[in-house]
Amino acid sequence: MSHALLRRLALLPLAFALAACQPEPVDPAEDEVAGKELLSLYEQARDAQDYEIAEMHANTLDDRHGRTEAAAAMRKSIDNVRTEAEAMREQRRLIALWDYQSVAVEGGTQHSAAIYSKVPQAYVDEDAPPPRPDARLVLRNHPDWGVSAYLVLEMSELRCGPPCKLAIRFDDAPTREFAGEPADTGTGPALFIKDEAGFREAMMQARSVRIELPRSGALVPVFEFEVGGFRPALYRAD
Repeated sequence: MSHALLRRLALLPLAFALAACQPEPVDPAEDEVAGKELLSLYEQARDAQDYEIAEMHANTLDDRHGRTEAAAAMRKSIDNVRTEAEAMREQRRLIALWDYQSVAVEGGTQHSAAIYSKVPQAYVDEDAPPPRPDARLVLRNHPDWGVSAYLVLEMSELRCGPPCKLAIRFDDAPTREFAGEPADTGTGPALFIKDEAGFREAMMQARSVRIELPRSGALVPVFEFEVGGFRPALYRAD
């Protein structure tokens, strides 16, 4: 047997192995049928405004049947679907920032809603423990003390007034001045916003609240809260 024949015979197993690894040819007609099924699911979810599910079906359609007419039809609306899906995820994140509690107290039930101040991204280090927020905004409805809005602060001491004035901005609207009233929680300073009704009304229309305290030495304390996920029904303020 010649050396050339031996080499050809030795290469046969490799050729068979390579042939086995080749993907099965896709029938264009079957590809279109499967694509249309996914397109139908995509359109149903989009019509129901369930944009995250629609986005999932679109991704599957694009990955598995990306050259079909169904995929081409999907791409005409996918940009808006992705925008809406991202908005839904962002709103869910904002809702999760709030903590609601109802506690039995003398005279009835105390309801509260609280959110921590935003930690600036510039200070976030993935290799280090996350920094503690500088403040917590609390809305409280107590059967005897009534409704309150106040800050619980991480700082060791608070100097504010008299008179104590806060500069508060809701989204990009002009800054408004609110009167404040310092207090002590027993573990640190707190600061009540005296016009609770005015503050809460404006806050419920905003996505972000920026609160600036009076200068204390070289420091001007500023806190930002992402309040867009507030749910009055969970607070049960009424």
